[in-house]
Order: sequence, then structure tokens, then C-alpha cells
Amino acid sequence: MFQTAWACFLYIYGILTDVLLVCNHASKLRPNDLNRQQFPSQYFGDWYFIAAAASEISPSLEAYTQVDNTVFNINEETRPDRLLLRATIRTKDGSCVPRKWIYLVKEDSVDLGTEGRPDRNTELFASKCPRCIILQESDPHIVQRLLLFSRTPQLDQEYIDDFKTKASCAGMHKLLLFPQANEYCKFEPTGVHS
Repeated sequence: MFQTAWACFLYIYGILTDVLLVCNHASKLRPNDLNRQQFPSQYFGDWYFIAAAASEISPSLEAYTQVDNTVFNINEETRPDRLLLRATIRTKDGSCVPRKWIYLVKEDSVDLGTEGRPDRNTELFASKCPRCIILQESDPHIVQRLLLFSRTPQLDQEYIDDFKTKASCAGMHKLLLFPQANEYCKFEPTGVHS
């Protein structure tokens, strides 16, 4: 009887230890985690949107259910505290949809604000993938999601699994991996076209 109870205890302890150790790595970046001379310029350029996760599909993921693929471009806007984010979104019906946002760089923080959405906060998270960005977007009572971007359109499974683990640790068990079945839409120098 004692051996059975002890075996059960060790089994449960092992599971809890694994979960706690795995979730311990899903950490938000802090200002001292980044080289302030390079932030945010190290994120300039093109990024492919690989996956999104949330605790439920609607509304945090609903906008993405008709997306086949997306490529983003991040650059400094008119001032160093403003980032221009352009996107070309290929929908599952083949259309190309251009989008534009302005991210606001917060002083002494790695968090970003979104122009026109004062309640939206975007946080950067550490990633096992060296050429990836993991963002968490939150907007009270509207959006709470984790987003995975990569410098390349395809990622090794270990990096997808790392993202899934981070999402699960954050209580986000609904995952959308973008099919990427169609050609990516192209940016034009003055905007985006289909």
C-alpha cells in the first residue's frame, strides 16, 4: 500500500515539476533583457505571421480564421518612438488585404502601445527560436492573444512546439497555424497591392 501511494506521489510530483519548469521559461522580456542601443531597430524588416493562440477562438482569433498567410514589415516612422507596421494579408479566398498600424515605443519598457487603441498593450516574450518574435496583445475585455512571427515563412517543429508550450502556460489552448498554401502578397514602395 505504501509503495503504491509513494509511486502515485512521485508520478504527480514529476508531472507538476515538468509543468512548472516548462512554464517557468515563458517569460516576458524586461527592459534590461534588451540592448537599448538596438531596440527596437533589431526588429525592423519583414516578419512572417506563423501562428496565433488564445483561450478561445472568438474574438481574439476570429479575425484570423480566414487568413492563409501574412507578411509584416516593421520600420521606424517619423520619430524613434513610433514604429510603422505594414502588412499584406493573403486571405483563404486569394485576396490581398493591406493593413497599417503605428506602434508606440514606451520609454524604459519593451511594451508597445498601438496608436488609436489606448487600451491595447503589446508585450514581447522570450523565444527559443533565435529569429522569431512572440508578442502578447491584450485589450481589456476584447483581446488576449499570443502571436508568433518569424524571419522565415517556415519554422522547425521544435519552435512551433515552444510557442504551443508558452501559449498553454498562459492559458491559451486554442491555436491557429496559418496554412501558407498560397503565394505571399507583395509590398509596393508606396503601399500594398493585391
